[in-house]
Amino acid sequence: MYDASPPQPRLAPASVYLLAEHLDAALAAGEDLMGVRYAWAGPPPRAREEIDAIRAGQRTAVEKIRTFELALLSRLLMGRDWAVAVAGEDERFGALARLYVAGTETLVDAVEECGDTTAVDFDTGNDLMAYLRSRGLIAEDAPALADAATIAADESFLVARRAPLGVLLDLVATFLDALEAVFDLFAEVDGDGEQTARPLAAAPVL
Repeated sequence: MYDASPPQPRLAPASVYLLAEHLDAALAAGEDLMGVRYAWAGPPPRAREEIDAIRAGQRTAVEKIRTFELALLSRLLMGRDWAVAVAGEDERFGALARLYVAGTETLVDAVEECGDTTAVDFDTGNDLMAYLRSRGLIAEDAPALADAATIAADESFLVARRAPLGVLLDLVATFLDALEAVFDLFAEVDGDGEQTARPLAAAPVL
């Protein structure tokens, strides 16, 4: 006899939801990072006030990029422990978990470096320039950031000076897609028995 009842959601263990939350948040941080853009829209600046305004805008853009980079880094690293936990509970994710852990290994040593607050506010031009160079936002041999230069990050942005952003986001998206293929992470059942899309519930930072 044909069963016309709607399929029941495939509930996931808590570890899967926690991992998925960190992966989803990492993707969001990466997208936010690539969404930061600053460019001077007017004619070449001449007045001191215009130059000061440009440099303030550049500094603000770089500070936003750094903020999203730190958010991305924290989520990627917190996801490592949960990836191992999920693989231990479900061997179907073993290969992906090992790939994720190996792919993010280079970021582990970056925690202390990125936590250094001495240059967070970019109090000097040298600090800002060093950050831009180390993330691939300007050429290594660029003497300075031109007033008319556009500041924007793309997939080649070097997270923590070590790994291209695009590679990390592809790794995260692949793992998240694999979890979604097995579990209904983004679905909930309403009062009529219909499945509806929902965002992941916010998980505590562990």
